[in-house]
Amino acid sequence: MEQPAPRRRADDRRRQRVPHCGHRRGADARGRAATPSKPSCNRENHVNESSVETPLRNERGATASLASWLAGTRFEALPQEVVEHVKWCFIDTVSCGLGGSRTDEATALLELARSTGSGASGFTIFGAGARFGMLQAAQTNRVLINALDFDDTVIGTGHMSSVAVAAALAIGEHLHSDGRDLITALALAYEMPLRLRQAVNPTLTAFRSTFERVDSGVHFCSTVVAGALLGLGAVAFQDALGLTGHLRPWHVTTPPMSEHGMPQWFKVTQGDVVVPGLQAALLAADGFPGDREMFDQQRNYAALVGSDRYDSTLLQRGFEPPFLLMGIGFKAQPCCRHISAFAEAVERFRARTGCRADQVRRIRARTHLWTTENLPHTDPQHMIGAQFSMPHGLAMTMLGVPPGPAWYTETALFGAAARELRHRVELVHDEQAQHHYDVERRYAGAVEIETVDGVVHREFVPAPKGAADNAFDESDHRAKLFDLAAAAGLARDRAAHLWDRMRALESLEDLRQLTALLEPD
Repeated sequence: MEQPAPRRRADDRRRQRVPHCGHRRGADARGRAATPSKPSCNRENHVNESSVETPLRNERGATASLASWLAGTRFEALPQEVVEHVKWCFIDTVSCGLGGSRTDEATALLELARSTGSGASGFTIFGAGARFGMLQAAQTNRVLINALDFDDTVIGTGHMSSVAVAAALAIGEHLHSDGRDLITALALAYEMPLRLRQAVNPTLTAFRSTFERVDSGVHFCSTVVAGALLGLGAVAFQDALGLTGHLRPWHVTTPPMSEHGMPQWFKVTQGDVVVPGLQAALLAADGFPGDREMFDQQRNYAALVGSDRYDSTLLQRGFEPPFLLMGIGFKAQPCCRHISAFAEAVERFRARTGCRADQVRRIRARTHLWTTENLPHTDPQHMIGAQFSMPHGLAMTMLGVPPGPAWYTETALFGAAARELRHRVELVHDEQAQHHYDVERRYAGAVEIETVDGVVHREFVPAPKGAADNAFDESDHRAKLFDLAAAAGLARDRAAHLWDRMRALESLEDLRQLTALLEPD
């Protein structure tokens, strides 16, 4: 394996990443984010300045090997395709954060942040400016990014960027991180939980009964992105992972939703998942010890998450191909990913036939069992319920409502046209759909649409738009940003400036040059 690039000497680094032990990491008395001081002289917790050890499989514990490649990976070691994909993930996530900034969840959380603020300020919340404490900003941004359910996802793990980017914005603003460090930290924050998900890969029996199947392992995104931006060395990274690892994932399963649909409270507290990782990395930077054997084989991490399998060697291979983060996909619709391919199939039918919604007698979606049982609700009463309603997503598509906040207006939720069309959608369990999901591990969608003249039309989408094998192009990302920025109240020229900054993210000197653009003029 190629030796990682040596760590830059302290006097060559643009800014130091590891605060001195005991340094106050909040804002100064004037409300500005504190600037990190020089690194601690206690070098045992940090990577040697002259070299980085190559992780050795099977000669030391998995936790130590994992921490070594997390601490030792530099921007120069990232392949260009990884850099580009991480940038697209960042752009998409910022778009979603802006789009979520005008939801009821955003309003409630901003009111809470303003009323309970401790006086620390200077950190940015989407659409609201740099007026908040670091942890408040990270917590709130995580919810805003996921509020529309428009953010990126990967099968088997779920929404990673809502955690990784929320944490990166907070720590990055604190440290005035540059774009290269931000990209590197995000790449690591995506790759590590995906490797962990691969290591604990459960049998189908365990997956359906005991496994922590919702956003599995994403709480480590926060730990890793913060640890990388802080410049933690290998031992400190072990500590940070160990301080996070004994926490249960942010929730075990989705709430009971088969009878009444997804409850309105489902997302509003999910920002809490960001906090433990941030705190763990900051504590580790100050030398506080954690469990340094968290992922070692004999500890059987799988038992914590309800899996019946664990292979810790998958954590030890270093930051090298194949890169699992390349499987992160984007969404063209603001809804649960299990709906996306079906919505696209309906859109293809509209484009091919020119049929109107009033010419449709019935839409039948052929789905796997979880979708059949959990997403059939025809009368959602709020945005969160509608995001997990197959009938709503297909009705919005058939009615030609532009994907985004418009799917969740009063008219969209309660208007007669939408309500009547939702009641013409039927979900049926299909063994081929089950095979696509369980065996082929993809989100496919097949629909049968019967028109009022009795003709049945069939459409099949093997992968939704934005998935790795049906990828977004630059125009898709740009359109999504401009649409959601407009919904957040950003003028078009401001959105254009933001786009340019993010497309050249590796040239950014200070993250605050970018976050200053995340609120209306």
